[in-house]
Amino acid sequence: MPSLNSPSSALGGLLKSLQKSFHQKNYLSSDPLEFVHRYSDPLDQEIVALIAALLAYGNVKQIRRSVGEALNKIEGLRQSPKLWVQSLSTESGRAESRRALNGWVHRFNVGDDLVLLGAVLSQSWLAHGSMGAQFVANLDPRASDISEALDALIRVWRKWAHAIDPTRASGSFSYFLTAPEDGSCCKRWCMFLRWMGRKDELDPGLWAQGEILSAQFPPGRWLRASQLVIPLDTHTGRISQYLALTKRKSLNWQAALEVTASLRRWDSDDPTRYDFALARLGILDLCQRKYKKEICTQCQLLPACRFARKKGIRG
Repeated sequence: MPSLNSPSSALGGLLKSLQKSFHQKNYLSSDPLEFVHRYSDPLDQEIVALIAALLAYGNVKQIRRSVGEALNKIEGLRQSPKLWVQSLSTESGRAESRRALNGWVHRFNVGDDLVLLGAVLSQSWLAHGSMGAQFVANLDPRASDISEALDALIRVWRKWAHAIDPTRASGSFSYFLTAPEDGSCCKRWCMFLRWMGRKDELDPGLWAQGEILSAQFPPGRWLRASQLVIPLDTHTGRISQYLALTKRKSLNWQAALEVTASLRRWDSDDPTRYDFALARLGILDLCQRKYKKEICTQCQLLPACRFARKKGIRG
């Protein structure tokens, strides 16, 4: 059985097989990342990715509906998400957007939260050229992960948000700005950063070395795939526990680091490459909280699943 103390080459093979099966464009319809692929301008992609990731709580159908409705309202105001963000540098632009997004709701968040998010991003663009440039300025190339850089970004963004709209910044908007130093697993931020740091047919890798936005980055700075941390949610967290990738019961920041460290055994340069595929098992109901013969016996990870072993089931 795979464990944290005895790496299993077998599990590595199972994960690679799972990735091959699910890390494909035809599964984008089950993920908010699909919205990013609808745009070609990297700044459009940066803001759409940020909105899509930070709204990624709740069920996928609800998430996709909320993201789509928000983008429709944004593009009703301006020709593109990029132009919308640029318009939020003024109070008149923010007031116009608050009227347009009035009535939009996604669980804990409302339209005014999106306006403040866009306004903070607008400030980032004005100061750094892109959000990516701001982030990597605090990302030490020698750092093993993105913890300190994400903490630094969230501290500044909280300060900016309070300066723009102190009442809103202390309310539901604060749900957007989670930080590792607070203990949160930061699932939505880790997912956003995975999109920004990995480059393949799914992940756009906007902040990776040699990409268009990296021309504005400080010398020698970019987001390396090796520094990414896996986005832990109820799906990937539970499956990680089944696979003994973590011993922790609480899905906090330390658990995310522990799972990522386990995944580095099989790819130290790109440990989050397995994330999209692992998440499909939960999102598509291919891994549930109880044994179902018709599902579990078809699972590629069955030979390494501790849950199945407890039930006396062998792969």
